[in-house]
Amino acid sequence: MKHIMVPYDQSAGSNRAIEYAVGLAEKFNSKISIVSCIPRTVPLVPADTTKSLKESMAKSISKLEPKLKKSKIPFKSALLDSISVTESLTKYVESNDVDLIVMGSRGLGGFKKLLLGSVASGVTQHSKCPVLIVR
Repeated sequence: MKHIMVPYDQSAGSNRAIEYAVGLAEKFNSKISIVSCIPRTVPLVPADTTKSLKESMAKSISKLEPKLKKSKIPFKSALLDSISVTESLTKYVESNDVDLIVMGSRGLGGFKKLLLGSVASGVTQHSKCPVLIVR
């Protein structure tokens, strides 16, 4: 397990997933990719709203960096524009040789499914690598 991806949306679940991924990365000497998606809906989100979302997400991710640097875990972050968050995440996995996805069971979505959030459910169904769901 050389490369762990953590989908990050500022939710409590994604913060727990980061913690879990850090522990795994320390044990297996892995690198971590923190990937956030800026969803675009129809009609398209106005450019200044998208810019504001990206700035907010980048600032939030930068707050995670000290812990990763302290642990000496190689990491990178990516902000993806997406129409489908699930599709964007699974494409990232394929194009970046991700070995494991560690993600929260529920994110910031407006409606909750019974067991898993819709993104977690979609990623587990479509990913070509293992997915670890953190509660």
